[in-house]
Amino acid sequence: MRLYIGPCGLGLGHITRCDAIAREFSNENVDVLFSSYLDALGYLKRSGFTYFSAIPLSFRTREDGTIDPKMTMSQNGVTVGLWDFIRQLIGEIRQISAFEPDVVISDTRISTLIAAFILRKPRILILNQYSVQMPKDSRKHRLADRPMLFAAKIIWRYISAMLELAWGVSDLIIVPDLKAPYTISRYNLAIPPGIRRKVRLVGPLTPSKHSFPKGARRSSTKTPLVFACVSGPATDRKYLVNKLTDILKQFPRDYELILSCGDPNGSFGEKRIGNLTVHEWMTEQLYWRTFERADVIVSRAGHETIMKAISEGKPLVLIPPPNHTEQANNARRAEELGVAVVLDQSMLDAKELAGAISRSLKDNTENAQRLSGTLGSESGIGAVVDAVSQLVAAR
Repeated sequence: MRLYIGPCGLGLGHITRCDAIAREFSNENVDVLFSSYLDALGYLKRSGFTYFSAIPLSFRTREDGTIDPKMTMSQNGVTVGLWDFIRQLIGEIRQISAFEPDVVISDTRISTLIAAFILRKPRILILNQYSVQMPKDSRKHRLADRPMLFAAKIIWRYISAMLELAWGVSDLIIVPDLKAPYTISRYNLAIPPGIRRKVRLVGPLTPSKHSFPKGARRSSTKTPLVFACVSGPATDRKYLVNKLTDILKQFPRDYELILSCGDPNGSFGEKRIGNLTVHEWMTEQLYWRTFERADVIVSRAGHETIMKAISEGKPLVLIPPPNHTEQANNARRAEELGVAVVLDQSMLDAKELAGAISRSLKDNTENAQRLSGTLGSESGIGAVVDAVSQLVAAR
């Protein structure tokens, strides 16, 4: 069997869950080909999988990770990347035609999904955000910039409507989230009634806990282990890594501190700064062992990181990027479920972070462990494997 996987290349959340799926199929001697771009390419270079480098699509961000509609419009023009999307779509059609997969999996990639639809290939869509909202921008803008921003809002609404229509051409939609009433992406899943019959909430797409050696057990007398794991697009990632490094260097020795910079092009190994250990990049085994050992997770509010924390029963401190509506909604929901404390990035300093960590350890640990218990023995990856098998059998 042949499997074609096209994850969104922005950040590492999409590629890491697709990697877990691909490794499960590799154990069954399935031939897998990836297609992605930008941040995901650095990850794929180290994965050992065969991959195709697609035309990149992205939005512009400011230094602090804020999405900038004006810069995005200036970079892409009034088409907002339409020509690049068409080029990416043509590339997907060519690659899928040449590879002749039995099933195509798109993780939040419209071009992969439409190419599979055109070529009449069975197709699965993985996503945790069905409705794409315009980034909120509370800054005051010059009068001369307002026409461009107004045009950006109109175009964004058109693109959002087209995206919601395009998602519907999938044969099956996999949402890697908990079932109601515990769904983290609840506020991002305004799915039309006619599409809901295709949707399956399957839980986290994370590797089996038995896949990696267990982390060393932590004695209750030890200091709490804080694992700060940073992901996301390169500009945003760099800003938060620098900010957290400066802050965590000031922390007292009451904590054991580990910072993962999430740079797939970074070096292995570690750097010690007092009681802070910094990793540019961690192997998957080390990353999961650290997750297992940690007492609390500090991160952005990406869906995949939150689901990893829930799968391990870990409380969170979440720092969503300014004006990032999807992550703001994830953070809001995690806070409502009592598994996270949410910090405003503009207020982030050593005192605020230390207080948030203390509150999360005290107030959220029990809820996080309870939510982890709702997962049971069912595997989200197993659900994807079953779905692929069903589509192949139905051909």
